[in-house]
Amino acid sequence: MPHCESAQTVKNGTVKLQDQSLQQRYLCQGCGKRFNERTKTPMSRLRTSAVVVAAAINVRTEGLGVCATGRSFGKAHSTIARWESRLAAQVSQWSPPAPGGTAVTVEGAEVPTRVGENLTPLGI
Repeated sequence: MPHCESAQTVKNGTVKLQDQSLQQRYLCQGCGKRFNERTKTPMSRLRTSAVVVAAAINVRTEGLGVCATGRSFGKAHSTIARWESRLAAQVSQWSPPAPGGTAVTVEGAEVPTRVGENLTPLGI
């Protein structure tokens, strides 16, 4: 829906996302603004497909760390964290509230460790 909430809209081209999928764009004939189905949602202005974002958030809820999720999906860990913060504002719409009196678990960032010396891998 456009910003003016007008029903006078027409298709107005497509945009190619990073995964090469196409996203339909629309034009409001009432106010002249362009928009797509993500406008006014937490997914607005993201160039990554919703399927990839949902999969990344899903593995995060399963316990995979931010850095490991970024490596797995070929994204920066800051991108994964940004997706989480965008979607966190919507958590009340898709997640039931936690029961009262429950403990809260806070996850720390992954800490790289080094054991012994840095050795060149064999065979190189």
